[in-house]
Amino acid sequence: MDGMVEAVLEDVAVAGSGEFFILLLKTQAGEFVPITIGHLEAMSILAGRAQEKLARPLAHDLMLSGLELLGASLNRVEVTELLTTAEGGTFYAKVVLDNRGIELELDARPSDALALAVRVGAPIWVAEAVVEQIGMTDFGGGAEA
Repeated sequence: MDGMVEAVLEDVAVAGSGEFFILLLKTQAGEFVPITIGHLEAMSILAGRAQEKLARPLAHDLMLSGLELLGASLNRVEVTELLTTAEGGTFYAKVVLDNRGIELELDARPSDALALAVRVGAPIWVAEAVVEQIGMTDFGGGAEA
């Protein structure tokens, strides 16, 4: 895919005082892309990654069940953009679905996109521009695993 690089979910780490988490993607070239997410989002990603079967479905499990009932499947997720302001940055992502041979794109937060991807093993892609903006070859970041 033009302008995109494939990545994997390397880690979800506690940052600072534990109020937020760092979602750490790693590209095939070895660059790290850190994305700050909230506690609930981190817990959903970790549960999905561990393939935990909970007594009741989480929101991301519900979404995947609905997609399946409608004949759609998750094709891939894309972290497409990072907009920065004086207050910080906002990441944008897409969830790319296949619905009976038709490709559909949904706007999403990266945390939601990744929570879906880890549940079904969907590929993760990151825009080269995002990697150029925030990618690091070494991640210390003060985060604790």
